[in-house]
Amino acid sequence: MDVDLAEHSESLPVRLPREARKSLMSVSQGRVDIRATADPDRVVLVTGSWVGAISVPGLTVRIRPSAPMENLFTMFSAGIPGEGWGSDQVGWSSDGDLVDGVAAFVLRSIDEATRRGLLHGYVTVEEDLNLIRGRLLVEKLATRPWQIAEPPCRYDDFTANIPENKLLRCAVRQVLTWPTLPPVVRRDGLRLLSRFDGVDDTDARAHRDKIPITRLNEHYGSAMDLARMALDGVAIRHMEGDQSAHTFLVDMDDLFRRWVTEELSQRLWPEIAVDEQPEHSLDVHDQLQFTPDMLLRRGPQAVLVGDVVYHLGSTSSGPSTDYFPLLTYASALGLGAGMLVYAQADEPPAPEMVVRSIGTRLISVPLRLSVPPARLAGSLDTLAELVRAVSVGALAPLR
Repeated sequence: MDVDLAEHSESLPVRLPREARKSLMSVSQGRVDIRATADPDRVVLVTGSWVGAISVPGLTVRIRPSAPMENLFTMFSAGIPGEGWGSDQVGWSSDGDLVDGVAAFVLRSIDEATRRGLLHGYVTVEEDLNLIRGRLLVEKLATRPWQIAEPPCRYDDFTANIPENKLLRCAVRQVLTWPTLPPVVRRDGLRLLSRFDGVDDTDARAHRDKIPITRLNEHYGSAMDLARMALDGVAIRHMEGDQSAHTFLVDMDDLFRRWVTEELSQRLWPEIAVDEQPEHSLDVHDQLQFTPDMLLRRGPQAVLVGDVVYHLGSTSSGPSTDYFPLLTYASALGLGAGMLVYAQADEPPAPEMVVRSIGTRLISVPLRLSVPPARLAGSLDTLAELVRAVSVGALAPLR
């Protein structure tokens, strides 16, 4: 059975056996909510910001984004070197399946990063050898003197088996687990996987920590970001027998935040620098930490704090409460304004609010993703100009 849903929506009651329900709960990991109904055999599926597909025995749930496919790939391509990284470069039409298109895009970005050869680096290795290499581990040898013929050694090996390549290989392997990939995508994935011969297989959970970007691995940067995003949305939970459950999901909240931050950074530099998710203290004793989505600086001086929200929900008492953390950030940083950038809202907020007594301005800017790419680029240009104006206090009150 196939269930097609939009993001931030809910299905009609779906008949789902207990085992399928248990598998869906395990593999979705809260990315899709399952609500009970009066009928114990029927449930309602509720989606949030994750889009893609979940497949368990007897059920496939496909979650489509509200943004057109071409704009989705525009967000994926933020920061990737090269020109024309639209959906035509991926080889997928704008109305193609989301999972297939994302899989092809991730594979293409990894291929682009490694086409000139895999990155190599020094890795410390400890092993028993039949000759001494590097440093002889005397302490270990003293506890095992009978192994004198193969003494334990520690040495630095210049190899491709480094964390960067392990991350990319893991992402390729996980993409290939999706059971319904088109033959052309699967063929490209298998060809790409052979490029990583000699690199260890790793579990997706081993790549949660971000790898620092240096001069040596900067050409891997965007591919590693996409690989980590793919691993965040892919989970495998094997079931009894030969059947297995799969997910291939993309977090639109995270993708939208990273894309807006990158686009603003490119448009505002060097006049204004954009810091992504910097850590600051709320109190004078550094006991409470907070992390805004972005902080904008003119030199060392912070001029504006911003939050980037993909979907503004609403509460029973009215519009979203996303203003409150933004007000906290602006007050703690001693700023006169904060900006909230959002893609969609249950109840669109007012363009500007001025906080009583303290005069802090909270500015809301919609960035619609349902428009053609050229118009979307123009909206980003307008947003950058608004940021410049607000940062120097030259903006007249919005009406």
